[in-house]
Amino acid sequence: MRLHTSARLLPLLLAGLTLPVQGQDAAHPNVSAEILRQIQTEAIDNSKVQEWLWTITQEYGPRLTGSKLLDRAQEWAVKEFEEMGLEVELEQWGTFPVGFDRGPSYGKIVSPMEKDLVFQTTSWSMGTKGPRRGPAIAEPQTAEELEAVKEKLVGAWVVRRVERPDRKVRREFDKLCRETAILGTLRAGPENDLLVTSGNHMVKYGDLPKDVKIQVLRGQLADLVELCDSSEEPVELEFDLDHRFTKGPIPLYNVVATLRGTEFPDEYVFVQAHIDAWDGAEGACDNGTGTSTALEAARILSGLDVKPRRSIRFLLYSGEEQGLYGSKKYVENHPELLPKISVVLNHDHGTNYLRGINATAAMRPQFERVFAPVQALNSDFPFTIHHVDAIRVGGGSSDHAPFCNVGVPAFHWDQSPEGYRFIHHTQHDVFSSASPEQQVHSAAVISLSAWGFANEDEMVDRTDMQAPPQRKMGVYLDGLSIRRVLDDTPAGRAGWQAGDEILAVHGEEIDSRRELSPALQRGGPEVPVRLKRGDEVIETVLDYSDDPDEEARARWRERRGQDG
Repeated sequence: MRLHTSARLLPLLLAGLTLPVQGQDAAHPNVSAEILRQIQTEAIDNSKVQEWLWTITQEYGPRLTGSKLLDRAQEWAVKEFEEMGLEVELEQWGTFPVGFDRGPSYGKIVSPMEKDLVFQTTSWSMGTKGPRRGPAIAEPQTAEELEAVKEKLVGAWVVRRVERPDRKVRREFDKLCRETAILGTLRAGPENDLLVTSGNHMVKYGDLPKDVKIQVLRGQLADLVELCDSSEEPVELEFDLDHRFTKGPIPLYNVVATLRGTEFPDEYVFVQAHIDAWDGAEGACDNGTGTSTALEAARILSGLDVKPRRSIRFLLYSGEEQGLYGSKKYVENHPELLPKISVVLNHDHGTNYLRGINATAAMRPQFERVFAPVQALNSDFPFTIHHVDAIRVGGGSSDHAPFCNVGVPAFHWDQSPEGYRFIHHTQHDVFSSASPEQQVHSAAVISLSAWGFANEDEMVDRTDMQAPPQRKMGVYLDGLSIRRVLDDTPAGRAGWQAGDEILAVHGEEIDSRRELSPALQRGGPEVPVRLKRGDEVIETVLDYSDDPDEEARARWRERRGQDG
C-alpha cells in the first residue's frame, strides 16, 4: 500500500518523540518511540483492516441481532481473538423471542414487460412462502375508482401512491385491504435512491406478522403507478421473499476479548464497536468498519513483544441497532468493573477517518500525551482534542452512552458526517462504500491511543466529568413562544402563561432556542426573565432556590470560574 508522505515521515517524528509520564523524567518503556513506531508500521504498512471488513461483509453479510449470520460472525470473531492469544468469552446478555433470517429474495414486473424492482422489506416481517404472482392494483384516488377495484383485490399486489389520496377514500381502501386476501402492499421509500431497513423484534412465534409490506424505490414506484393507470394490458408483479423465523427464546451475546495488562491488570481500556447490523445490505459502515478497526487494533497490540501495563478489552456488542441492548446489559451486569475502566473508545460512525475526541479540562494533559503520536500521524487527516465542560449523559445513540450515563469516561470518536446519511441503514451500506485509506488510518489511531491510555500512570481523570442536571423551566415551547406551562415548576410558580414569548434572560436578548438553555444555567438561583404577553412586556424571576441540585451547580460553576 502506498504511504502518504506524512505517514512516511512519522518514524522521523517519533524518533525524537518523548512522552513524559507523571512523576518521571522519561517516558515509560511501553510508550517509547520504538514501540510507537512498531504500532504505526504494523498499522500502516501491514494493515489487515480491509481484510477483516471483507470477511465480515462478504462471508457473513447482514448480521441482524438474533440471526444465524450474527451467530456465525461472532463465532468467527471469537476464533480470531483466540488466535491472537487473547482471553475470549462469548457472554450472553439476553434473548429475543424469535429469530429472523433472510434468504434469497427477488421482485419484478412480469407483465406487460419484465423489469426488476429495487426494494426492501422490514426485519421480522412476513415473507411470501415462495413466488407469488398477481395483478398490480394502484391505490384508488376517488370513490368511483374505489368501487371499481373492490372485486379485483383478492390475490393482488396493492401499489400505494407516493402522494396519498383523499383521507376518506384512503381509510375505506385501507379497511378493504385488511379484510381482503391481498398478496401484499408496495410503498415508496423515504426519499429518492434510499431504502431504509428497520423492524420490531418483539414478535411472538405463535402470532407472527401476517401482512407482506414492501418498500420500493420512489422513482420505480411512481413509474409503476403510472403504468397501472395507463396500461391497456394487465400489470402483473411477482415477489419471492424468503423470510425465515426461528422459535425462541434466541440467546444473544457480546464478544469480549482481553489483552491482559502487567502492572494494572484489573484496570481497563475498552476498545469497542457493535457487530450487529440491519439486514438490508451488508452492514459495512454500520458497523463493519468499527468491528474491523477493533479487530485490527487487537491484532496489532497483541503482536507486540511487550504487554500493556493496563488491560485492553475489545468488545463487540450485539443488539445495538434495537436499542443499545448489548452495551446496556454489559454495564448493568458488571458494576464492579465500572470504577476500574479508564476510558471507553467507541467506533460507530462509518468510514470517515477519526478526526477528534472530546476532553474536559481535567483530562486534557493526559489526552495531549496520549494523542501526540496520533496528531503526528498524517497531516491529511488532522486530529483535534475538543474542549468540553462535561461529558454528555442522558442520551447518545451508540454503545458509549450506557457508560457515560454511569460516570465512565466514554467517547464516540469525532468523524465527518459527510455521506453517512446515504449509507446509514440503507441498501448502500456495502463493502465498496468503505474507504480503505481512511479505514487504515482509523485503525492506527485506535491502536496508538488504546496503547497510550493503557500505559499511563493513572486512569483518565474523572474530576468534574459530569455536570449537575441543567435547570429546566417547566414549559413546552414553539420556538421561544410558550405553548404550555406545567404546574409546580419554576415557570408555573412565576406566573407564566401559554402564549407568552421569551425575550431576554439576565437582561440579555434571546434570539433562538439554542441561546436559551445556556443563558438559563448562568448566575445564581434567581434567574430574571423578560416576557412579552400580548402588547405588554413583563419582568419575571425563575426561582431555583429549593432545587436540590442547585448547590452542586454552584460548586460546578465556581470550579470553572463561571459567573454567579
